[in-house]
Amino acid sequence: MSKLKTIESRVLEVLLDEKKTRDDDMLLYFMVCQRCFFDSHGMRDISFNEFIHKFRDLGCPNFESVRRTRQMVQSQYPELGCSPKARRARSRGQKAYEKYAKEAAENGEG
Repeated sequence: MSKLKTIESRVLEVLLDEKKTRDDDMLLYFMVCQRCFFDSHGMRDISFNEFIHKFRDLGCPNFESVRRTRQMVQSQYPELGCSPKARRARSRGQKAYEKYAKEAAENGEG
């Protein structure tokens, strides 16, 4: 539970400090992880290869935890929500995935 609280506070901090992260989950994840491994190892920059292989050792949460936490934080703090453009893109993506999942289930692929 305390790990989730830590992720929540970190995501909130980044959403407050970096407005662009409200629209872009990859940028949010990058900035959350950057702060995590700075706190744990005193580093800001790391190679992608090293990050992929050692993200847990570097104190970084997984991507899905950050994404879900972003959703929760944005529901609690609507002023930290994404732009209308990003909201429309997320809605289109959700609808496309739902269509894909429905077709896959109908074809026995799901």
